[in-house]
Amino acid sequence: MKSYSITFLILLGLLFNLNAAEVFPPRFDYGAKFVEANRLMEERLWTQSINAWKEILEQDPNNMNVNYKIGYCYLQTANSKKEALQFLEAASVKKFSKNYDEYDPSEKKAPVKTLFYLGRAQSLNGKLDEAIESYEKLQKALGKKHLMYADAQHEKDMCIEAKNQMANPKNYLITNVGPVVNSTDNEYSPVLSLDESTLFFTTRKLRPDSSNSNLVDFDTGEFKEDIYVSFKNEEGVWTAPEFLTGINTDQHDATISVSPDGQTLFLYRDNFGDGQLLESALIGETWSEPVLLGSDINTQAWETHATVSADGNTLFFVSDRVGGIGKRDIYKCVKLPNGEWSRALNIGTQVNTIHDEDAPFLTADGKTLYFASKGHNSMGGFDIFYSKLGEDGEWGAPTSMGYPLCTVDDDVFFVPMADGRRAYYSSAQTGGYGMKDIYLVDMPDITNETQLAVLKGFIISAEGEELPDDLRILVTNNKNNEVSEYRPRKRDGGYLAILNPCTSYHIEYYKGKEMIKDDDINVPCESAFQEIEREVFLVPVTMTPAAPKETPKEEPKADKVEEPVIIEEPAISITPPGESLEVKEFKYDSKDPINRQYIPEKGFAQYSRYFVYDFHNFGVTEPEFALFIRDVDAIIKSGKKPVITVEASASKVPSTRFKSNEELVDHRNETAHDQIRDELAKYKRVEGKDYSFGTPTKLVQGKDYANDAKKNRLIYEQYQYIKVKVQG
Repeated sequence: MKSYSITFLILLGLLFNLNAAEVFPPRFDYGAKFVEANRLMEERLWTQSINAWKEILEQDPNNMNVNYKIGYCYLQTANSKKEALQFLEAASVKKFSKNYDEYDPSEKKAPVKTLFYLGRAQSLNGKLDEAIESYEKLQKALGKKHLMYADAQHEKDMCIEAKNQMANPKNYLITNVGPVVNSTDNEYSPVLSLDESTLFFTTRKLRPDSSNSNLVDFDTGEFKEDIYVSFKNEEGVWTAPEFLTGINTDQHDATISVSPDGQTLFLYRDNFGDGQLLESALIGETWSEPVLLGSDINTQAWETHATVSADGNTLFFVSDRVGGIGKRDIYKCVKLPNGEWSRALNIGTQVNTIHDEDAPFLTADGKTLYFASKGHNSMGGFDIFYSKLGEDGEWGAPTSMGYPLCTVDDDVFFVPMADGRRAYYSSAQTGGYGMKDIYLVDMPDITNETQLAVLKGFIISAEGEELPDDLRILVTNNKNNEVSEYRPRKRDGGYLAILNPCTSYHIEYYKGKEMIKDDDINVPCESAFQEIEREVFLVPVTMTPAAPKETPKEEPKADKVEEPVIIEEPAISITPPGESLEVKEFKYDSKDPINRQYIPEKGFAQYSRYFVYDFHNFGVTEPEFALFIRDVDAIIKSGKKPVITVEASASKVPSTRFKSNEELVDHRNETAHDQIRDELAKYKRVEGKDYSFGTPTKLVQGKDYANDAKKNRLIYEQYQYIKVKVQG
């Protein structure tokens, strides 16, 4: 009985303890959780730290210090900075701690520097006037001798700059590149080949094979960075992005730059916070194992970005190494005669500031450097700037790209195209598909037009046959006899080369050691950006020797000998002037695109110029135009005062140089008008006195464009012309 009573009491006690555990949960260890949250902050694991601080806040919701800590951590995140505002506002409602100790769990008040981060959060949420007020309060509380006083002044200046720029927005058309490239995850850091046919970018989405399902960034909770590529198809549409096998690893791999032809990729790799810069080459259709950039480019410091000049001889990169002007600075290396990179040199205080610089991009002509900076006249965080290279070889004062391309948040990766009027960048805009998306920017008012030419085209094999591996293009600069070698892309036969103005070039196309075509190109000194297209067709044909007369029935087999031949573009022929009194109607003929007629008896002359494939110029460089001007002078000599009427036309194929085909037609009309007036002036003929211009005709006509410019070239060309008629 006694033993039974004892057993009963033990069971009853156990039952009571179990129930008590449910009613009274384990005691919350505030001090231990405080230490843990601080440790996560020190390790820069912002998201995990936020979660730990929020647990503490649930137990102590009026703790100003914890509100401050949460707000500070949110400001360090990539995707949730705006969330900081509510916590920093809560941290600022009471007096600040006079002897703040960030490691003391008993500290319940926030530090006075909360005002600094409150101002940043207010700015990010568009409350610029309130942000300025917060910075002024901080400065008043600290005094001018405090180290944070200058930082607060810089932030305040950025808020004032933001107000000015937002009141005077630039004329940019910003368009999302669409859901094929962008997803619900982060897409950013776009880099493109110069012909805009290949887009490399960084994303944090789940791989197609889910092989990165366990490769998670502990800070953000996202997948680690991977590199993908998308190609434009014949219709100019981006295709489904492809995962770059052989380049991506289990660590962070991100795009930073690509060579103009899209065949050398520069990337950032982060193993454990030690950012490194690497390069990989496209060999056939396979990317080589990425290798570290040489010299002292990679160090124990943090290297984040690089860009290489079009000729491959100059490299700009970013590092926060000791001895810089600020934190992250831009450095420069040049290619030595042995093919190695020189030692790095800081590019100086004209570009670098005491704040951070990042993401340099050098234009194809090497004369404009785009970069991101938290200094200069930024309107908040990183803004996009550009600097022009002076004749003295020094970089000029940077200019902001302005709002809305620049914002109060970080704007870092910006890649302009060859014409200087279009660019790609990433942004977290309202209405996007994910957190950060890739956007196309049209900049009609930009003045940074590139003065160079791009030779581009395709080497096309016979239908059903692969492109040979031994194709190459040699480009010889006739000024200095330097020879550059290019190889077509195995994927589609595309190739691209940069040509400088005021220079002539000799182009040779080789298959192995055999030259299959050559060409000469002259780029005028005053030339603005232009694209020169050349296509080389490799068409197998039967080389059938003549059969002996005595054995006419003997014929060699058609498949014995096959060699590549080239289908050349039609040569320009010139129609002789008309000799009859009948006015001719000049019509389109791709083999005879220039025509002229002169009828002295009628005081009549006319000239027509069709712009057949790859011919865009108009003027006295064409002999028939010079003869036409002589005809007009003869009409004036005969005592007549002729009226000159210009008809300019364009097809509906989108122009690569002009915003619209209407603008192209205006350009053609004005060019004809100016050329005629200037050439007649050489004969001492004055407009208004000796002749006059009639009302011009401007046409955009023909077949609606259906992404078939190559296939239906002959259809579109018949609407690409200038016609001039003169009647005395």
